[in-house]
Amino acid sequence: MLQSAEKVDFHCHSTASDGVLSPAQLLERAIGVGVDCLALTDHDTIAGTRWLVEQGVPESIHLIPGCEISTLWGSREIHIVALGFDLDNPDMLRFLTAQGRARWQRFERIAEKVSRRLPEYSLEQCLEGALGQARQAQEKADPNFVLDDQDIQIGRPHFASWMVQQGLTPDRNAAFDKYLSAKRIGNAKQHWPAMADTVQAILSWGAVPVLAHPGRYRMTGMKLQELIRAFSQAGGLAMEVVGCQQPHGERETMAKYCEKFSLHGSMGSDFHGPWSDYVELGRLGPLPESCTSVTELLLPA
Repeated sequence: MLQSAEKVDFHCHSTASDGVLSPAQLLERAIGVGVDCLALTDHDTIAGTRWLVEQGVPESIHLIPGCEISTLWGSREIHIVALGFDLDNPDMLRFLTAQGRARWQRFERIAEKVSRRLPEYSLEQCLEGALGQARQAQEKADPNFVLDDQDIQIGRPHFASWMVQQGLTPDRNAAFDKYLSAKRIGNAKQHWPAMADTVQAILSWGAVPVLAHPGRYRMTGMKLQELIRAFSQAGGLAMEVVGCQQPHGERETMAKYCEKFSLHGSMGSDFHGPWSDYVELGRLGPLPESCTSVTELLLPA
């Protein structure tokens, strides 16, 4: 049984979505840095977690099924982490199938926007270029984990890598600045479900809905509290309080919001790759004492 003093990380990504390590590499790294309990929370997919379970998870680490789900609160994209569900829950599988369709529609919308700005390239060339980058990223990381094309997650970073490959921009940052910023491609998130509906769906799976990285939504304190209140009223159970590279005082503020809105506190690095010593699996400070850990909901004594 998981103990509160053990090292946990309930938010990270693999090549099943937009991370750079394969699920196996991620798990190996987590074990190497002493993580005792891990949730792989790829965007709108459980392909990585399912693959790990099928391969067999070492006894030295506890793997909790997880997924980071894209939702809408009004016109804002908000991410909810679902933790602790049955990988074969039919309602969950139907929900994520719909999310996969929404992601593909988003991919096509971005490709359409990009092709309009690059008249020398057809829509099909833009689509295949980004898909090829996503496929290559999986093959490069681990040839044993390569999803079928229809299951591969494609996002703006893959378009950016394709643009660099084509010599259109010197680097990915330039690709975002010139072609792929929200201002350039417009609203590509309209297909996501409402946050409140998503929270209810997660609860119906017997899972724990966690508001992801609340400090990153660039909201005023008042607006953020409106979001947290709406999440809590919808049935949300926890919120990420401890992360990596947080501004001074953020975790204490988030702990106060947890207490105010009766939420448990969660901890997650949001690790995508080994780019910085400051963003590492399990490299998380303790929850403030006023917070009740989400582990009590995931693995009750």
